[in-house]
Amino acid sequence: MRSSRGLTPGLIVVLGSLMTVNPLAAHLYLPALGALVADLHTTVAGGQLVYTGFLIGVAGGQLIVGMLSDVVGRRPVLLCGLVLVTLASLLAAFAPTIGTLVATRVAQGLGAAAVVVVARAVVADTATGRTAARAYSILMGLLAAGPFAAPLLGTLAFTVGGWRAGFVLLTVLCTAGLVVAWALVPETLAPDRRSAARIGTMVGNYGRLLRDPAYIGNALAMSFGYAALAVHSAASSFVAQDILHTGPWGYAAIYTGYAAAVLVGSMGNAFFAGRVGAARMMAVAQSIALAATLTLLAFTLWGPFTIASFLPTVLVGGAAASAILSNASALTLARAGFAAASGAALMGSVQYAVAAAVVPVGGILGSGTAAPMAAGMVGCLVLSAGCAWFGHRAARRRSSGGPDAAGAISRRGDARNRNRPAIPGG
Repeated sequence: MRSSRGLTPGLIVVLGSLMTVNPLAAHLYLPALGALVADLHTTVAGGQLVYTGFLIGVAGGQLIVGMLSDVVGRRPVLLCGLVLVTLASLLAAFAPTIGTLVATRVAQGLGAAAVVVVARAVVADTATGRTAARAYSILMGLLAAGPFAAPLLGTLAFTVGGWRAGFVLLTVLCTAGLVVAWALVPETLAPDRRSAARIGTMVGNYGRLLRDPAYIGNALAMSFGYAALAVHSAASSFVAQDILHTGPWGYAAIYTGYAAAVLVGSMGNAFFAGRVGAARMMAVAQSIALAATLTLLAFTLWGPFTIASFLPTVLVGGAAASAILSNASALTLARAGFAAASGAALMGSVQYAVAAAVVPVGGILGSGTAAPMAAGMVGCLVLSAGCAWFGHRAARRRSSGGPDAAGAISRRGDARNRNRPAIPGG
């Protein structure tokens, strides 16, 4: 069995490249969504279930994968996850009905969840402190390449071979990832460090987190912020191509700009949050996101709804929403020091479950109006702000009675959990 004693720059690059499987699987088919809907004789809302199915798979997969990788090791789970996402992508390319396609998308989500969770766990196994922080920053930077590449690759595949060609291309990319992982990713969890399959311990950690109102509030704030982005992503192809008449390449250009705005929002937040704090930056980001999205809703209802009015509002809203995710994640995981992996897994599962529930809202009235998309985004951001306020109040009540919020929770864990490095969620 392969083993590793440290985290090398080459391994970081490999892990980051593998993590792009998640955004590529999520978004690569979007430029061809209209053709997919027509070919499979379904509705706009039915087509968006293709996105929802993937989110369901990722949501459930994180909880399963996190436990399995602690029991059997990182490498087997990573390889199995890549095999699953590869086979599911191949089956999706030949799906005869929308129901079959949605089922394959759930399987894709399960496999993609394994890749992301294991990549973070490998860093936690091999690095701590500033080394781990730098590694996670590099991973997140490489992960951001996925949303840039997905619409361009998807449009190219659609132009060459229709909507099914996108899933064929995804199969090829996942196969390459499987080969790279088999050759270059070592096992980093030694047998004597592996956990027994104790369901009671896992459930107990989740129960403790669910009894912490500050954890719940911040986790839901992050989840609804992500849901706002997901509502836009799922409806973006219809809005750009059917309403704004951009064509596939115009849509690819718009979505690439949107992905760039999300990246800029995350990087800008990293700079300012270190100076004013995550809670204050959360409030600023939510205010900007709400203002931009309310403006977008006004344009969809009363006009003019053009590229000139759509693009600035959605770019500013996307950048601010990405900052919401970063700050809410930091505040949530500060409550989970006694079980960082469980805290990250539970937060990630809630994130994708909420998104899966609200994504169909964007297409509920068909492809002729963008108002449901904008209204869904506004609703998610209002709920995010309310949950953040609830979490902030709960944290202040806890901290006023003794130690700081993070420390009060962290010190109740057992020694084994405290000595393990945290795995950031996102």
